[in-house]
Amino acid sequence: MSDSDAHKRKGEAQVEQWEAELKKLKAEAKEASADGQIKLEKKMDELRGKIDKARN
Repeated sequence: MSDSDAHKRKGEAQVEQWEAELKKLKAEAKEASADGQIKLEKKMDELRGKIDKARN
């Protein structure tokens, strides 16, 4: 495997990890209070931004 392939796979793994964390946060937000939902939405927005940036 070349260095660029390894780098690409590492990036893909990071995106998958962020997506899993995002899914977990969505589940938590469904059960959280209003204040908790606001905090979780902020975290989810940050993760979405990281995912979008990594994919582009």
